[in-house]
Amino acid sequence: MMANQNPIIKTKECFPSLTVAKSFVIIFDVVYWFFGLLLLTLGIWMLVELHKYLDISSDFTETIPYVFIGSGIAIALVGLLSCCCAFSGNAILLYLYGSFIMVLLVIQLSAGISGYVHRNSLKEDYYKGLNRSLYEYTQDAETAAAVNVLQSTVHCCGGDSYADWYKTPFSYHQTIVPKSCCVNPESCDVLNMNHIFQQGCYGALMALLASKSGWIVGAIFLSVSFQLIGAILMCCLGKNTHRANYSQLR
Repeated sequence: MMANQNPIIKTKECFPSLTVAKSFVIIFDVVYWFFGLLLLTLGIWMLVELHKYLDISSDFTETIPYVFIGSGIAIALVGLLSCCCAFSGNAILLYLYGSFIMVLLVIQLSAGISGYVHRNSLKEDYYKGLNRSLYEYTQDAETAAAVNVLQSTVHCCGGDSYADWYKTPFSYHQTIVPKSCCVNPESCDVLNMNHIFQQGCYGALMALLASKSGWIVGAIFLSVSFQLIGAILMCCLGKNTHRANYSQLR
């Protein structure tokens, strides 16, 4: 008599954990989907707006917006399809989805580690590109527009300092700088050092990144933890689904 009740008891024990795991997975899928849309939106914004800064040193920054856009699309699509996996009750699909999250996480970590290892090289490339843009200011309208946006937005002037402009074709060895260096463009005398930004754009950008480093590290940690938890949830749901299906067949 007891032997005949065991399969039923096991099935009832599996369903509560299966329901809980499925609920957590669905919540994860919704959040993961929005995370993908966030990356996609950020990538499009970088392509439309931030490229004004990135064009200054396009040697290593041309692909950054497309990496964000590609990752965002992949995450959004997979997050949407994973809901079907959760409702289908197919353990194999759930295991595959968990594996995909882990692969995507490894790719993101590899890209982050590569960027950190080569950070000095990236800084040097950006520094060279920035100074090259100062010399090409009068030769290319897009470069001039990018430099103007950078200086007026970040409140900086030149590469290391405003004096860099004096060595460029723009100044012709005169002590003048572009209007975008002015603190108040409407009433600015570019010959008056008190009317222009004193700090160079390279130092200003490095200081800006340094001031946001805590937020950047925190966002990376949350992203890694979130995706790792998601992969574990998928494996747990796959395991519980397989166990429930096995109990029903017995």
